Parts: sequence; structure tokens; C-alpha cells
Amino acid sequence: MSATPPTPAPDRNAYIDTLRGWSIAGVVCVHFAGSFVTTDIHAWSPSFWLGLTLNQVFGFAVPLFLFLSGLLAGTSSKAVSLGDYYRGRLWRIGLPYALASLASFFLLNHYAAWQALPDIGAKFTWLWQHVLFYGVEPTLYFIPLILQLYFLQPALKALPRWLNRLVPALSPAHGALLLTGLLLALHVTLGLLCYRGTLNYYVWGRPNALFWVFYFFAGLHFRSLAGLVSRRTLAVGAGLALLVATVTMAWNGLQLSDRALVGQNFEFNRLDFAYVRPEMLVYDLAMVAGLAAGITLGWTLRTGLFAYLGRYTLEIYLWHILVLYHGAWRYPETLAACRQLPELIVLICAGATLLIAGATEALSRLADFVRHHRLALIKVP
Repeated sequence: MSATPPTPAPDRNAYIDTLRGWSIAGVVCVHFAGSFVTTDIHAWSPSFWLGLTLNQVFGFAVPLFLFLSGLLAGTSSKAVSLGDYYRGRLWRIGLPYALASLASFFLLNHYAAWQALPDIGAKFTWLWQHVLFYGVEPTLYFIPLILQLYFLQPALKALPRWLNRLVPALSPAHGALLLTGLLLALHVTLGLLCYRGTLNYYVWGRPNALFWVFYFFAGLHFRSLAGLVSRRTLAVGAGLALLVATVTMAWNGLQLSDRALVGQNFEFNRLDFAYVRPEMLVYDLAMVAGLAAGITLGWTLRTGLFAYLGRYTLEIYLWHILVLYHGAWRYPETLAACRQLPELIVLICAGATLLIAGATEALSRLADFVRHHRLALIKVP
């Protein structure tokens, strides 16, 4: 891989690619740095503080991914049949997910746990639940989630028009606004019910399309939603949203550093409820709203490393746990070194993302080279 990232194709939006790059780098940091947020003798150590900071600050990554997925789907100008649309999604996302799940099943110790299940029925249930809902490796839950949302996308996109036919006085844009508000209410309600223990967070929260459909729907109809307000209002709203996000994260940090609340060894923390803690519900919403406004306002960012990473988010997401595990997690010496020199946490996360992005780009160029020469040979008389 060259030292200078290649310039993206003209039809790519550098701002959106950069947001995607920030998000995927954040996901890798959350999953690796979070391993140092422990309740043992390492609590409150420098590596603990760095891990906690990265884990919390990048909490907006998954909500932003879902919003951007809806946004890109909603602005796509490709006209394809419904069958071709579903086949394309399954080929582009489903097949790589199946390969990553198979690798994770055998290389991350899930096979041994699966073998220990009592009978074939329990084994089959485990397989379909984890492949289609929870993720074979728990961090892979996002892929079946996004596939569910892509499956619902044609209906979600048409909902405002259907509502307009039922209530002609309600324009499609205002219908989209109404539906977005209702889905936001659903998102917050499910989140609070999960936080209070009324609903199981690991069923109704993190992997559930009902909980996340708000962000996807808002992205899908973002152009029409943004068109309902003036640019000035949007700019002021973006600034306020980012200010709210900053204040909320500062308050969250104070809560998580209060040992009277989280325990002397952080044993009473609620970090597992990552997306449903009230402060994180507010933070995620404010971050996504503020950053999303920049799309309509035409915010520009210099094409750079994060824009480059933003082109390979799927591949980085699918393979980063395997790369981190086999490159770092399984070596006690590496984890000990990270505790001695916390900066290594960031370097390892950066190395993993760059390695996967570079390998993906190299394989893509190799495939293009082979395809080009195959076509050239076919044309030879």
C-alpha cells in the first residue's frame, strides 16, 4: 500500500467517506480498547482510562453507520428490479458475512462451545440464532441487523408515499417527518425499557432492527427531511447538536469516574448497556444529527486517511476481530505491553484497520487486473 492514499473516484463524497472512516476506526477502538476497561487490579490505570475514553467517545459509530447506510441507499440512482436488489445485497454483504462467520466459528473458539451443546436440535437452534440474529462472533451482530434493514428498505422508502395516499393533506416530506418522530419514540422507549431491565437488551436492543430502524429511516429520507428547514436553521441546529453531544459526553465521563457510583474497581458499571444508557441515547442522537447536517450544508474535508478507510468499512468490520485476536489479544505479552504503554492500543487499532484496508485494495486491484487481461485474451482473434 502506498504511503499516500489514492484519490477516491469522482462520484464519491469525501465527507461521507471520512465519516465512515471515523466510524470504522471507532468500532475497532471500541472492541480492542474496551478490553482494557477491566474490573481487576488494572482498573483506573492509564490503559484503563484510554480504553474507557475510546470506548465511550466512539459510541456513535454504529448509529452513524446505520444512518449513512440509509442515506446512501436513499440517494442511489440505480434502477434495479426487486429481485436484483436483494440478490445484490446478499452477494455484496451476505457472502462475505458467511465467510467471516465461518472463520470466526472455528478460529475464535465457538466450535468447541457449539460441540458441547446437548443435542442436534440445540446445535441447529444455536446456528440459526447466531447466524441470522446475534452474530456467530458477538461483534458481528451488525451484519444480520443491516441485512434486515436492507430487506425492509423498499417498504421503508415507500412509507411516506403510502401515507400521502391515505392522507392527501400530508405531503410525503411531512409524512417522513412524522414517521421519523414515531420511530425515534420507539427507539427511545425500547432503549429505556432495556436499560431498566424490563426487556432483554441483547434481544430487544443491540441486535434488533426495531430498535435501530429510526437511524436507517432517517438516513433514507434525510434529503426530504433536511429540505423542511432553512440552511441557517440547519447550521444552528448542527452547532447545538454537537454542543449537546460534547456536554453529554462530559457528564457521562463524570458519572463513569465517580467511584461512589461505579465501585472502587468499576464493578458496578453499566457499560454493557452501551446503546441504551440514557446519556448514550442522547449523545448518539446529537452526534449523528450534528454530523449529518454537514452533508446538506456542504461541509468539506480534505481527502485523507479516514476517507480511504471509509471505502472499506465492510471488510474492516468483518475481519478486524480476527486480526486483533490473532495479532494481539492471544498474546499476554502484547496485552501487558499495552498496559505499560497505553499508546500501543491506538497503534494496534490503526495497524489492524490499515492492514485490512490495504489487503482489500490489493485483492480488488488483482481481481481487476485478471479481469482486464481475461477480456483482452477473449478479444484476441
